[in-house]
Amino acid sequence: MGKITYFGIRHLSPVCAYYLRELLQNEEPGLVLIEGPSDLNGLMDGLVSEEAELPAAILAYTKEPPVETVLYPFAEFSPEYQAILWAKEKGVKARFIDLPSSVELGYYKELRGRAEEEMRSPKSIDKGGGKEEPDSGSSGQDKKTSVYEQIEQLTGIPHDSFWEYTFEGCGSGEELAAAMDTYGASLREFTEADKDSFKAEHEELRECHMRRMIAEAVLEDPDRSIVVVTGAFHTAAVKKAYSEDDRKKTDAVLAGKQNLKDCNATLMPYSYYRLSEHSGYGAGAKAPNYFEILWRCRNASGGAPGGDMAASEYLTRVAAYQRLHGGMASSAQVIEALRLANELAAMNGGKYPALADLRSSAITCIGEGSFAEIAVAVANTEIGTRIGQMPEGTVCTSVQEDFLRQLKVLKLERFRSSERQELDLDLRENLRVKSQEAAFLDLNRSFFLHRMSVLQTGFCTQERYRQDTATWAEKWSLQWTPETEIRIVEASLKGDTLEEAAVTVLGEKLRAAENVKQTSEILAKALEAGLTACVREAIYAVQNSAAGNEAIQDVGCAIGDLSMTVRFGNIRRMDLSGIEPLMERLFLKFCLNLRKECVCDEAAAKEILPALATVWDAVQIHEFLDKERLVHAFMELAEDDMANPLLSGFACGALAERGDIDAEKLYSLMERHLAKGMPSADGAYWFEGLAEKNHRALIARLGIWEHLAAYIRSLDEEEFRSAAICLRRTFSTFSPAEKLDIAENICEIFGVNATSAAAYMNGTLTEEESKAVHEAEQSAIGDVDDFDFDI
Repeated sequence: MGKITYFGIRHLSPVCAYYLRELLQNEEPGLVLIEGPSDLNGLMDGLVSEEAELPAAILAYTKEPPVETVLYPFAEFSPEYQAILWAKEKGVKARFIDLPSSVELGYYKELRGRAEEEMRSPKSIDKGGGKEEPDSGSSGQDKKTSVYEQIEQLTGIPHDSFWEYTFEGCGSGEELAAAMDTYGASLREFTEADKDSFKAEHEELRECHMRRMIAEAVLEDPDRSIVVVTGAFHTAAVKKAYSEDDRKKTDAVLAGKQNLKDCNATLMPYSYYRLSEHSGYGAGAKAPNYFEILWRCRNASGGAPGGDMAASEYLTRVAAYQRLHGGMASSAQVIEALRLANELAAMNGGKYPALADLRSSAITCIGEGSFAEIAVAVANTEIGTRIGQMPEGTVCTSVQEDFLRQLKVLKLERFRSSERQELDLDLRENLRVKSQEAAFLDLNRSFFLHRMSVLQTGFCTQERYRQDTATWAEKWSLQWTPETEIRIVEASLKGDTLEEAAVTVLGEKLRAAENVKQTSEILAKALEAGLTACVREAIYAVQNSAAGNEAIQDVGCAIGDLSMTVRFGNIRRMDLSGIEPLMERLFLKFCLNLRKECVCDEAAAKEILPALATVWDAVQIHEFLDKERLVHAFMELAEDDMANPLLSGFACGALAERGDIDAEKLYSLMERHLAKGMPSADGAYWFEGLAEKNHRALIARLGIWEHLAAYIRSLDEEEFRSAAICLRRTFSTFSPAEKLDIAENICEIFGVNATSAAAYMNGTLTEEESKAVHEAEQSAIGDVDDFDFDI
């Protein structure tokens, strides 16, 4: 009979990875069995290929929405990865033996369903009107203390530090194996209380399946030696003999229980940052970059713990980062920090400093007691910014391949980083290059980024450009995360390429759109993303939406979206022949309904106001729109006493800005709306609308300020207070320079020298004046509770 050797590990543990390789080298097994999805053995070669750079992950996902996913992450210091790598180097077979990924996806789907059902249950805990989410797998029971919290209670130190003191400092494989056996047994003992829970049942099923896979491997070749690599928690269980009961349980699950058959899997790059986020389940790495230091130091020391070497490198890296970024960090501080770390470790019974000791000593000696001083340096040293890289041909979805190919073609590979970077694009043809591909590089980049945005991958965000009129320019912020890769994989459900997937997504949104505003936004997005196949469908959707009883603000927003598209002209090299006739129809609808819909309350007026501004600006830009029709509609609105004063005031201001209304008519409208008999609030709202369009054009007309001054003088105290609220809001949008110009106008109206007035207003108050101001303030404070703001 061949020998079976069991090796219990902690995922992402450098010491386990090192001594597992040593064991494999000494035992030279004919087969290596590893805890992992047994249906995904075909991905092992890609994971350990020469071109692959870790961290990486296996991603399993369902092919039908809603998409369920499960991740199996690996780093260079992962014991499972090192086992696969050793097997490939030696030409030995390696297999995963855990439940198939389809079963795991089914389990997580059922687990999520239980949690959602628990949230809907009346038994859910209600706190302030909201329901507390139950602990996954708890079946509504009170949340129990985790196994790692129990270890902390017993040892008196954090679990991560306990792990480093007890395990990462081991000096031999035998010492580690014995410690891991005890550790695994303790974990099982602490979790015995959860034996009947849904999660515990699943863990038991996993162990039954692993025993079955081991038994089948033995039957294949009884004389072959085998090394079995599992988490320390499972080691004792998988050592048990395979039984008939195991067969029945695994037959049931493999036949369909908790099994999602329509699923797929792929390799994907991962990041140290994401590894650190997933450390909560106890087998992760809160500080993956530091664990990499431990891994390299142990290898460099020939198997010795390398704790001193790792401690020195950690503190040196923190100091180096500080110096590189303008901070202060001397060699003496590093030396003193190392001494302090060793003392802290000794106090806790450790041979070598744990990460917590190193961080505390760095804060004390390098940060001079302030964590904020070295926070970024610590994060860079402990977590790092490393992102993995999967070679072409190893990923399993065509959308992933298309993403990688386009990054290369568009020269965007450097943006595949965990650090956010900015990218400025010039969409115009570059006439200084020879090839057409280079001439339209930025335009094609824009198409690519807009498609990624449509798919909501999180890879890119369009920023506001500093020049609103620069229709040829775009500014983007790019950052890659593992979630980006997951969303790209999910996009494979929509099509075989990014373009096809984006077309599908916009098509779905078009069919779900409820008004012309939504359909026009989708049309604009299709044009920005260069999705020709979607543009015609979007135009028809906008036409159909506009045929209904659409709100004027939605029609105005649609005109604005299409106006921006047309302003790009031929920059995007898209066929815009159907856009102008569509804008003309929407514009006609807007003009015909304008006066009727502007008879509204204040809330509706605030929604309509941006639409008025948008359409007015569009008419000034596009000659094919009938400007005279809009001027006529605005003139009717300005003269309509039934219209909301904010909107009629805006119409008047827009006409005055372009000289489409003469001074006599303008002042006549002012006298009408700012008359003594009109409600003071309405008059102030009308002036707010008048001032909305162009502050400078308003300031230049002295007659406007004469009429406003006369209106204010005509108000009694209560009317003045009501009007002042609106006017104060109006003038809050004026710049200090504009307010100064207004003050000069007022001085001229009252015959006051502007320079003398400024000197007087900026002068120091006399004692009598200060006393009067104080009394006025106290009176105002006393009256504020009884004041009716009329809003």
